[in-house]
Amino acid sequence: MNINILVLPFIFVLIFISKTVTKNQSSQIEIEEMSINKFEHDVCNKIKKNKEFNDKIQKPAFSKKLDLLNKPNVLFIICDDLNDWALHPPGHPKSKIPNIDHLSKQGVVFSNAHTPVPVCGPSRVCLMSGLYPHSINNFGFRKLDKIKGLKSRILMPLQFRNNGYSVYGTGKLFHEGEGGDFYTEYGIKPDYGPWPWKGKGNAEWTAHSNHYDQWKEYLPIYDMHRDLDYAPLSDIPQWKADKENDIPGAKGWYNGNSNKPFKYIDSYNRDKLPDEISADFAIDVLSRKHDNPFFLGVGFIRPHTPLYVPEEYFKLFPINKITLPPYLKGDREDCAHTLKNRWVWGFKKYEALIKAGGDKAWKEWIQAYLASMAFIDEQIGRIIDALNNSSYKANTIIILTSDNGYHIGEKDCIQKWHLWNESTKVPLFVSILDSKKDQLICNKPVSLIDLYPTLLDICQLTENTYDNNGYEGFDGKSLVPLLKSPENDQWENRPILTAIQNNKLFEETREIHYSVVDHKYRYTLCSDGDEELYDHEKDPNEWVNLAKKTNYFKVKKNLKHQMKMILK
Repeated sequence: MNINILVLPFIFVLIFISKTVTKNQSSQIEIEEMSINKFEHDVCNKIKKNKEFNDKIQKPAFSKKLDLLNKPNVLFIICDDLNDWALHPPGHPKSKIPNIDHLSKQGVVFSNAHTPVPVCGPSRVCLMSGLYPHSINNFGFRKLDKIKGLKSRILMPLQFRNNGYSVYGTGKLFHEGEGGDFYTEYGIKPDYGPWPWKGKGNAEWTAHSNHYDQWKEYLPIYDMHRDLDYAPLSDIPQWKADKENDIPGAKGWYNGNSNKPFKYIDSYNRDKLPDEISADFAIDVLSRKHDNPFFLGVGFIRPHTPLYVPEEYFKLFPINKITLPPYLKGDREDCAHTLKNRWVWGFKKYEALIKAGGDKAWKEWIQAYLASMAFIDEQIGRIIDALNNSSYKANTIIILTSDNGYHIGEKDCIQKWHLWNESTKVPLFVSILDSKKDQLICNKPVSLIDLYPTLLDICQLTENTYDNNGYEGFDGKSLVPLLKSPENDQWENRPILTAIQNNKLFEETREIHYSVVDHKYRYTLCSDGDEELYDHEKDPNEWVNLAKKTNYFKVKKNLKHQMKMILK
């Protein structure tokens, strides 16, 4: 209750009584008036303290840190295929990511963030443009200069450079790496290595010899092998000579583009992995003196397959302590026919893994994924330490996210590029380094396309997103109101859209399937009219498709209408 309402009537009563006393009680009056003045003073102090307390509740420390930023630097980190295990969901295998955990305690964690397209190439284009895939007609892996919808669009890195920022990047920011002439300086291109080698041809995408024989009976496509491969670097591959199949044979690890040997003696005497080189580049940039504000983008490869990282990260997760994620046998039986028969690559990979090695092999794959997460966490920690020790610490906003999620056995799938939570949901952290821990959690649905307008807002950049006449603005929305108040009641409760096309990576197609997520439900509409509906409050694993339940028709109709409004 407001303290003003409680106290003021009492003050008026005291004043009235004091004024009714006789003149010969003047001394008593003076005493009473002094008492009243003191009381009023105390009340005002209490009101002031109460207001300050309320301000602290309404305006968290992170919001105050945001307000203090002045043309801040941006440290933008995006990992490849990092799913929501970084959020430590209950009932899932436990990741060990102390650096990410520490970073999350210094800002806002978006627990319901989703990708616009659950596969790396188009997801990153949408993120960097702030537009949904249907707005630019890109659902696959076309190169940037071939996407007509981006003809004059100013993408995020270039926007920063146009506004006087020094722009640095390294690794996999776009699917191609740099994506264009956007940067002051760029580190290395995307590199998924090191690789085994057969002694002939390009080492890149070569399968690991130790797994090939186990899986060849179950995997009809050779490329599926490298997409399922995992091993500590200490498990040195050796392809034996095979004259019948024209394989010279080779032992060891190799760099994919050059076929030059990747030195590996042991964990302490080896060449650096690409992600370590990208982290070194970022650390070097942070060590320099900058006259202008900077945008530093770091695109890490892991935990994208193949899951090759040093042995010490595997040892963090003993096989006998690995648990499986929530799993329902026959989970896809009630799914939309189109979706359960689309992009079978991931279903085939899971089937091969289980047929070849059962749950033990599944746990080994989980171990490798967790090891890759731990490896990337170490690189993130190195960069954050460098920022912490620099003069840029207090005026740098940090974004950490992923391009898409990843199934690790759920729905009998090891893959991305589906319209279920495991594929669409991504971790998203927005932080400012500070000694105080001030973790805030936002459960409202948000999208990767919101990051571009958010950074423009935080950095006070111009909002001109085209260099010629054309469509202005974003499909995304600035998240600053949620950064300042994660439970903001004034925030529009909008659904978030995710889209996929039907099995065609590099070609245009009209067979597009759409899904929307709001605060409670996921609704999916396939190109043939088939539907899915899940209640995330009752069914967080999306095990029960409610689309044909008559008591959910109103919910489905409403979400379908909202989807159509987005697609207008």
